Amino acid sequence: MQVWSALLGGVFIAAFIVGIAASSPQPGDQPGYLRIESRPPGAMVIYDGMLIGMTPITYPVYPSDSGPHTIVVSATGYHSYTTSYVPKVSAGKTDYISAELTPTGSLGTLVVKSRPTGALVMVDMGKGQQAPWTYQDIRAGGHLVQAYLSGYQPFATIVDIPDGGTITVDALLQPLSETGIIQARSSPGGADVYVDGIYRGSTATTIGNVAAGTHFVLLKAVGYQDWTGLVEVRTNQITPLDITLTRYTAPESGFIHVNSDPAGASVYLDGVFQGITQAGNPLDMTGILPGEHTLTLTLDNHEEYITRVMVKAGETTQVNAVLTPSQSIAASGILQVISDPGGANVFIDDTCRGITPLTLSSVPAGSHTLRLTLPGYRDHTLTYNQTPGGTSHIEVVLTPELPKVALPGLLPLIALLSLGFYATWRKGY
Repeated sequence: MQVWSALLGGVFIAAFIVGIAASSPQPGDQPGYLRIESRPPGAMVIYDGMLIGMTPITYPVYPSDSGPHTIVVSATGYHSYTTSYVPKVSAGKTDYISAELTPTGSLGTLVVKSRPTGALVMVDMGKGQQAPWTYQDIRAGGHLVQAYLSGYQPFATIVDIPDGGTITVDALLQPLSETGIIQARSSPGGADVYVDGIYRGSTATTIGNVAAGTHFVLLKAVGYQDWTGLVEVRTNQITPLDITLTRYTAPESGFIHVNSDPAGASVYLDGVFQGITQAGNPLDMTGILPGEHTLTLTLDNHEEYITRVMVKAGETTQVNAVLTPSQSIAASGILQVISDPGGANVFIDDTCRGITPLTLSSVPAGSHTLRLTLPGYRDHTLTYNQTPGGTSHIEVVLTPELPKVALPGLLPLIALLSLGFYATWRKGY
């Protein structure tokens, strides 16, 4: 039995790890880089329809790439900036794009639909709603729209709502039939990992449910230069990423570390969205211009937290925000879900609410059924009770499924052994 178990384990490991490959695609030449900046900084960037992160950000481009590429830069409260980019960079050199964003001054309407219907949609990484959904009296200008549905690739786009007008987003979701895994490590550890602009945990971390193909990966850690790269994910394979981060030697910008109690708060710097605080892992904000800034944290059922922070070049400003519950706490609470590996679909009462790591700020109080699904792993289901105004923190280690392994010749072998046993039994009888 021990030998058979070891054999199955070995077959599983071999089937799962075979063909491990790291790294960025290599079209035959060494990359140059495109540095995308904006005023104000912290704007979201869409590169050929793919969300890659927030400004300032550096994206690898190859001299053999003839383009053109469409780049959209957007920040809440500002009209989007769109440009066509033709690479003219040589290996190791850097091109620059600077987007000057124009403020808006009125409200508009955003309608979000999905195909298939029923996807979880979010605007500027805020509270999730089920499509179709209409956002009334939303600030005109640029907004990030995302959609999630179990079994489909995440959808992301930037829209520019006209002053006093209406815009409709029809999120066409592509089936997620071929996926792989990214294992991200860094030295030092604890770097925030973003895949295609979406936070996926901190190093070391395993990220599952990643669509096969090329993805843009960003690692951020205070005191170190951001690392960016293109990573090729192959179907049913693990792509290891082991990065040594480079410390800033003569930085022109500073850093901000943001914690909040409770976690899950949306963070804005000078009115521009920066990310969401995570339990046990501060939000790393890099590339912040020296000087005084206004930092705002918002969370459902809590009062807005506003503070002034002074940023110095090469130094880290620590912010530990304790959020005050509203006087009339609604009958809901906060849910934080972490899985190993990450990237699992999270269902609450059979409704998909996003992918891990996930923070939901308005879960109705009471008993709920929580289910996590990830290809190659067994579904994990549990029941938990959400208290009004409370925070529920759930960590799940998913169990791999044993693959269906074809063992050629096994049935004939069993048949021969059975015949031999039968013949021996008959002789003895």
